[in-house]
Amino acid sequence: MNPLKKLAGQTALYGVSTILGRVLTYALVPLHTFIFEEESYGVITELYAYVAFFNILYTFGMETAYFRFTARVQGDKKEKQQVYWAVCTTVFLISTVSSLILLFYADNIATSLGYADLGYVIRWIAIILWIDAVVAVPYARLRQENRPLQFTVTKLAAIFLQVALNMFFLLLLPKIHTATTWLDALYNLDLGVGYVFLANLIGNAIIPFMLWKYILQIRFRLDAAVLRPMLIYAFPIFIMGIGGMINENIEKILLNDLLPADFYPDKTPQQALGTYGACFKLSIFMTLAIQAFRYAGEPFFFSRAEDEDKQAPRLFAQVMHYFTIFSILILLGVSVNIDLLGQLLIRDSDYWDALYIVPFLLFAKLLYGVYINLSIWFKLTDKTYFGTITSIIGAVVTLAGNFLLIPVLGYLGSAVASIACFSVMCLVCYYYGKKYYPIPYNFTPSFWYLLTALLIIYGTFKLELSDTLVKNIVNIGITLVFATVVFLIERSQLQQQRKNVHN
Repeated sequence: MNPLKKLAGQTALYGVSTILGRVLTYALVPLHTFIFEEESYGVITELYAYVAFFNILYTFGMETAYFRFTARVQGDKKEKQQVYWAVCTTVFLISTVSSLILLFYADNIATSLGYADLGYVIRWIAIILWIDAVVAVPYARLRQENRPLQFTVTKLAAIFLQVALNMFFLLLLPKIHTATTWLDALYNLDLGVGYVFLANLIGNAIIPFMLWKYILQIRFRLDAAVLRPMLIYAFPIFIMGIGGMINENIEKILLNDLLPADFYPDKTPQQALGTYGACFKLSIFMTLAIQAFRYAGEPFFFSRAEDEDKQAPRLFAQVMHYFTIFSILILLGVSVNIDLLGQLLIRDSDYWDALYIVPFLLFAKLLYGVYINLSIWFKLTDKTYFGTITSIIGAVVTLAGNFLLIPVLGYLGSAVASIACFSVMCLVCYYYGKKYYPIPYNFTPSFWYLLTALLIIYGTFKLELSDTLVKNIVNIGITLVFATVVFLIERSQLQQQRKNVHN
């Protein structure tokens, strides 16, 4: 089977779980922005930013290490099992110790964050993080064994439950809690945002039962000969992950402190954080594409490289080309129709103030997706320390950008800082990649597609149409025309390449 078609097929399958899961989770945005004021939504945004950081700590880069070291021992089932046990043991120990610390100091942590009455939420987060970490390697094994269907079913089941519980706790329970004693005991008006995390906890709790087959196969082993090279490989990945989280989430932690109190006339910094957090969710469309690609892409890249496929670099260049085109289509489609999407997905107009930053966020994430593609060279050559260096450089750019720009530009400053960060990371990664693992990338077509898309986005933002319906029809039409033109150009190029091969 054509390897590009195989990758596309697996990306689509992983994309089903990712897209449906995110869509279901995103269904919570209208609910949460309807139920909670901006300030309360700011609390949810900030706490989940911390969760993202701790997820990296808990897995310690061992998922990628698992792919790398199982690829090395493809035909040896016993060696594969040893790798699986070693990775699971490491993740279990790190996550258990970390969660125990969070549980013990939950009240102190909540107080230091300014949420003294949310110690119980920190405890729930500790358990959520532990479950996420424990199932991370079994999920990685499903990907490594090319079982996207099982991966999809288990992911979606947990998400369905989480969404249903959110609706139950926030919409239904307040209306029916007086019907029975146990419902009344379950209802607590003061719990507020706590119900969001309780639903997450219960949703996560069912995952180990669905992955019981893989979890029961785990044996706790700490074989230094097996573990040492994996930890050496994983540590730079871990630092890279922390850098990545700084680049993606640090503004949600810094915004509340760096934003001047009177920057937005009608919003406190905490309310501005809530507004930013809600509009940030609209960049989810690009995140979906990147996440689905990563799930399918990592095993694909490693398997092609380990097979000593001489065509692998050319194949990787093709993957980059089509990934970039698809991402540009998302950038244009969402940006041009941002007002329509915002009104559909964020019901409270108080949150619409930050919709103008979504194109900037999408562009930043597009660059991040390009970086994900570029970064494969140092994973394949075991030079993961280059990833660490690149991530540290990116984190420095992000931190400097946020500290300098948030007081001047508000939450737009965070988006601009992200663009600067991922631009620098792409350039550094591309430069060193050419030296150590040359891949014949051709960015010229993508550059012109991107430039055209950005000009169209700018033009539609400047275009003023008083009739909302006409404006939406025009914007949707522009999106379809652009996508059609790109498709026709690419099809023509592909047909020409096939003719050249046959001739």
